[in-house]
Amino acid sequence: MKKNIISIALLTALAFMVGSCGDDETTPKVPAYLQEGTDSRPTSWTFSDAGNYEFRMTVQVELGDTLADFQSSMDLMCATIDDEVCAVTGPRMTGNMIYYPLIIFGNGDNKMVSLHYYCDRLHRIYTIPAWAVFNASAAPTGNSGLYRPCFTRED
Repeated sequence: MKKNIISIALLTALAFMVGSCGDDETTPKVPAYLQEGTDSRPTSWTFSDAGNYEFRMTVQVELGDTLADFQSSMDLMCATIDDEVCAVTGPRMTGNMIYYPLIIFGNGDNKMVSLHYYCDRLHRIYTIPAWAVFNASAAPTGNSGLYRPCFTRED
């Protein structure tokens, strides 16, 4: 009888030890900005009247951070000036590269362009409030390839 009690106690201790091996110590922590959110696909991101604007700035944007791993065909990229939508596009693919061709409309240089990205897989909207200065003569691909904004930079 004493052997049975000792055997049960040892088995119980072993079960607790095995169960404790699955702690979160080995599970990588997912940053808050990559966890699923509750944002809906923006319906207010619409732009249709280019005739109201004198200039345009054409840029090709590629996600320059970890969000690239979460891209889908349902994503949206939006540019605003003074909270007014001036460009909206979905992703395009060339070869293995996914990019967002934006034609940003404005009425003059030197206004700040904010960039917004809706990630459908994460149900989140990411924003860079003062991404670039509106410049109608800016190179579409930037100085060294496509523009690669980082929406998830932690300061």
